[in-house]
Amino acid sequence: MRRWLRAGGAALLTACAARGGAGPGAAAPNPAPAPPPPPRPGERHAFPQAVRYGPSAVRYLIHRRLHIEQTFSGAPQTQDLGAHIFVRAIVTGPADSSGYPATFIVDSIVPDSGTPPPIADNISKARMLIMSGRVVAQGEFRSTATSDSVLARNLAQLLGNFRDFLPRIPTDGARLGAAWTDTLSLTQRAGGSEVTRRSVQHSSAAAWEEHSGARSLRLETTGTYSVAGSGQNGGQFFQIGGAGTVTARTFLAEDGRFVGGESQDSSSLTISLPAQGLTVPVTQVLRSTVAVLP
Repeated sequence: MRRWLRAGGAALLTACAARGGAGPGAAAPNPAPAPPPPPRPGERHAFPQAVRYGPSAVRYLIHRRLHIEQTFSGAPQTQDLGAHIFVRAIVTGPADSSGYPATFIVDSIVPDSGTPPPIADNISKARMLIMSGRVVAQGEFRSTATSDSVLARNLAQLLGNFRDFLPRIPTDGARLGAAWTDTLSLTQRAGGSEVTRRSVQHSSAAAWEEHSGARSLRLETTGTYSVAGSGQNGGQFFQIGGAGTVTARTFLAEDGRFVGGESQDSSSLTISLPAQGLTVPVTQVLRSTVAVLP
C-alpha cells in the first residue's frame, strides 16, 4: 500500500511590485517632485502587488507525522510514523517556456523515535538525493531527473516527488484578497503500485503578517480529493480507493521566499485483497510542518 504525503509547501519566490516610470526630461532642471502625502490614519504600509515564483535558494526542515488506523481480519491496528527531512531548494533563472530550472536536494532524513526499525533504517539511507526539473508559474515542480530512482521510489510514501511541495498560486502571482481554485490530478507510481489522486483546492490570500522574521502573505487552503489505484505488494494484488480532505496555511514572504507553513491531510480508504477475499478499512492523518533553516 502506498500513501500520498503532501507537503505543505517550499520554494523560492520573488515579489513583483508595479513601479511608475520617470517622465521625459527637459532642458532646464525641473523642480523636485512633491513628496507623497502621509498615510491616512489606519492606512497600512505598502506591500508588493503580487508575489511570484522566481530564483532563490533556501534550506528547509520538513516534519511529517503519519497516524494510521486499520482493521485487518477483525483486529484493529495502529501505527505512527514520523521523520524530519532536511531539504535544499534551488531555483535559478532565467525562466523559459517550461519554467524556472529547479533542484530539490534531500540532505538527510531523521526518523522520529518510535518509528519501526525496518522503516527507520530505510529512510535513514537517504543522503544527497537530488531531484531536478522545472518550477512553473503556479508552483508545480515538474521533475525530469533523479539521482537515485530506486531510492526515490522506496521513499515515495514519505517524500513524494515534490510536485506539490510548493503552494499553488495564480499564474500572475498571489495578491492580497485574491481567491482561486485548482483542480489537480497526480499519479504516483512506486513499489509496483499506481495510485491516482484527484483533488479540488480552494485557496485565498488572507493577510499580510510577520512570519519567520519576514513580512509574509498568508495563504489559506482547503480541499477535497479522491484516491483510486491498484498494484502489487509482496507479490499480492490489491486495489485501493477512498476520499479525503486537506487544510493548509502557508506563508510567502514579500521578497518571494516561501517561509513555511503547516497542513493536515485526513483520509478514509478501503484496501481490497481479492485473493484473500478481504477488505481492509484504513484511516490516515498526516500532519506536516515546514520551517526555514538559517
